[in-house]
Amino acid sequence: MNHHSKDVARHRIGIIYMSVAAVLFPIKDSFLKAQDPAVPALLAISLYFFVQMSIGFCGLHITRHPSRTNPFAGMTRLHFLRSVTLTCSLATFFFSLRYVPLSTAVTLFTLQSLFCIGFARFILNEPIHRRHLVLVACATAGVLLVAKPDASGSGFGVNLLPLLSGAFGGLYIIVTRKLGAQESPLQLVCQDGATASLSVLALYLAGIFIRGDAIPPEVLEPVTFLLPPLLAAAVGMISSFAMIRAAQLAPAAKLAPASYLEIASGALIGIFIFGEHLDLPKITGIIIIVAVCLTNTLMNETMSVQTECR
Repeated sequence: MNHHSKDVARHRIGIIYMSVAAVLFPIKDSFLKAQDPAVPALLAISLYFFVQMSIGFCGLHITRHPSRTNPFAGMTRLHFLRSVTLTCSLATFFFSLRYVPLSTAVTLFTLQSLFCIGFARFILNEPIHRRHLVLVACATAGVLLVAKPDASGSGFGVNLLPLLSGAFGGLYIIVTRKLGAQESPLQLVCQDGATASLSVLALYLAGIFIRGDAIPPEVLEPVTFLLPPLLAAAVGMISSFAMIRAAQLAPAAKLAPASYLEIASGALIGIFIFGEHLDLPKITGIIIIVAVCLTNTLMNETMSVQTECR
């Protein structure tokens, strides 16, 4: 197998990882959205990241990875930037779930693909082909149909929060690719979880100190406070691992269309779990987005075969 064939095989595996992550992300989000609104959002988010860090730390010990004694050894400024971008991305997104329907939030967050391709061009110098621009434009049209301005019923500024989290998410993927594949995904999850948990917790404590608020009693109820973040962290661990591996194996432009599967998953969960309405424009948008994913996959396969035959 030549070098090009190895790259093609690695990229295919990366696309599969991204597809798995995209389907699981809304499942993870649904647990946090279903949590009692009396529980402070920032405190629940901090617990989520702490549990995810703990799972990653246990995984390092189970696999007897060399970094199990100190997952933070060799953590550079670029590693810290990566963790900060993930913190900003997921914390903003989880907070928005309290006010924005799941299907709308997931749809806007999926626009990280657009930011991802742009960041890849400037940070990794990855090429952007014309077909990528056409596919992204088609996918954007589908996204606009799914996320109609009047669908959520919340304010315009609040509706932009998932979009902001998507921008940070795109930067997170590109920084992960720039780091390369030298670190274990479990080690990176530990670094991300510690950075996010401590920073979000500090933000929450600073907020209640400034306002003079007390910690609500719901925090002392294990099922109300602990169960949703625990379940979300377990599913999130799988999705985070898949996304890290995807970012390490394939260019951002090839991963972008696969991430749109997150919209279909989020829309279905929103309908059957949270009673959200899926009208004809949303259905049309989902069909467009899935068609873009399939078209991109077929085009990649065709170009790979043509290149190998030359």
